[in-house]
Amino acid sequence: MDYQPYNDGGYQPLVVKPFWFKILLLLAGSLLFVILGIWLLKMSGEVTSDLAILLQTLGITCTVLFGLAAIVYLILLLRRSPLLVVDAQGIDDQSSAIPGGRLMWEDISDIRLIRYYGQLNICIFLADPKAYLSRQRGLKRWLMAINLRLAGTPVNITGQSMQLPLERVYEEMEHRRRLWAGRR
Repeated sequence: MDYQPYNDGGYQPLVVKPFWFKILLLLAGSLLFVILGIWLLKMSGEVTSDLAILLQTLGITCTVLFGLAAIVYLILLLRRSPLLVVDAQGIDDQSSAIPGGRLMWEDISDIRLIRYYGQLNICIFLADPKAYLSRQRGLKRWLMAINLRLAGTPVNITGQSMQLPLERVYEEMEHRRRLWAGRR
């Protein structure tokens, strides 16, 4: 990658765009599980009571969880903006259902590539995560608080819908962060 300076004296920003085909596949898979959930709910009315409770539980779980996932993938398809922009000032994360938004380098204490629950994530550790959470609203704030308890940070980036491998995105983030730190 070529690091040519641009107008604010920084370096060329990294712009990560969505991988449209992969998002379409994830949307299709989510919709199939929603259909499976609805089918399980329908089947629960035709069996004995013990099996009916199991089928209802599985049906509701499939329908709700994969229905929410389908909504997220649909939003990613409809939104035409980049998933992630990493520039001389910081990171703009719009890559998930609970995006981190604009994070300035001075607010970031560390960036780590971590695998938890079998999925690779870029965890962005903030100097003051509680202040960051206080600026969030509603469901996003609640979900980010859960992220903070589970991963130690409210901001996690997954790469499942990105055009670039997550390892490469992490390397580019770290490079730009070092460039920023060297200019201070």
